[in-house]
Amino acid sequence: MRNSWKKSVFPHDKHKGFTLVELLVVIAIIGVLVGLLLPAVQSAREAARRMSCSNNIRQLGLALHNYEGTHKTLPPSRINLTSPVIFQQSWVSMILPFIEQGNVHAAYQHGMPWYGRINDPLTTVKLPPMTCPSAPDARELPTSALYNAVTDKTRTDQPRWGYSDYGSINAIRNSAFVSVGLPSLGTREVLGAMGRGPEGVRFSAITDGLSNTVVVAEGAGRPGIYISGKKVNNPRSGIAFGTPFVPDGWGWADINSGFSIDGSEKLGNQNNTTTSGTTTIVGSCMMNCTNDSELYAFHIGGAQFLFGDGSVHFLSQSINGQTFVAVMTRDRGDIVGDLQ
Repeated sequence: MRNSWKKSVFPHDKHKGFTLVELLVVIAIIGVLVGLLLPAVQSAREAARRMSCSNNIRQLGLALHNYEGTHKTLPPSRINLTSPVIFQQSWVSMILPFIEQGNVHAAYQHGMPWYGRINDPLTTVKLPPMTCPSAPDARELPTSALYNAVTDKTRTDQPRWGYSDYGSINAIRNSAFVSVGLPSLGTREVLGAMGRGPEGVRFSAITDGLSNTVVVAEGAGRPGIYISGKKVNNPRSGIAFGTPFVPDGWGWADINSGFSIDGSEKLGNQNNTTTSGTTTIVGSCMMNCTNDSELYAFHIGGAQFLFGDGSVHFLSQSINGQTFVAVMTRDRGDIVGDLQ
């Protein structure tokens, strides 16, 4: 009778549990399910980021239309006057009141270089419409030596200027035309929808049609340089050569944050157009090969583009080269119907 209590409380001494094989099978099944679900989750997250990016660029389009409605012209890509007075403005600094940043615009010292210390409290502000959520959030600061070179030897400190993942189309160069099989321009370039200033472009001057002309596009990830999906050292000759940075376009106030498109090859080496229009061609890639003064996004397979009518289109990076060139010009009569 000594063990009768055990029999009454625990009528079955032997409990059936998982064997090692069964446990391994369960772990394997969970692993397979996670492997199947993870790409779907990542895809859903990127779709949400891409939609947010599209909304950002659409907001910029609305701001540009409101600016044009007020001033009867689009803002130029940049204004860079040094005589008789210094007056440096990027297109973003000009539309600040139209993206709910009127207080920043009012405090901005327009008679100073865009990189002047007096404007640091403003130009280091991160403007939500200017950053694409698919682009890297943490970005390295260029070296003090590069800051010194970019800012005409007036800055040796390293302010973190508010990023700019979107840029205006300044111009499309002769090398872009030649590299996609179009006739040479015989000159260096043709200007884009917003030109370079100091005067802006009227909608009526965009004779190719607002719905056929790109105004703003993605150039994400700056000041770091990205080439075909990787952060590498800059192969382009100049002040940024050998560093993991681009030489301009470091922030929304930077007057050189727009694009003069030459095209490149996949390793980031760019075509070149001299002042006379003579070209050096190394490739015909127009998108997502380098973010150094060329169009670049962190979306899969393409980038977001704002057209003059305010519409936003996601264009494939495999878009026909001649179609791409056509939508970058504003008054050449090269109108396209299908953005493929």
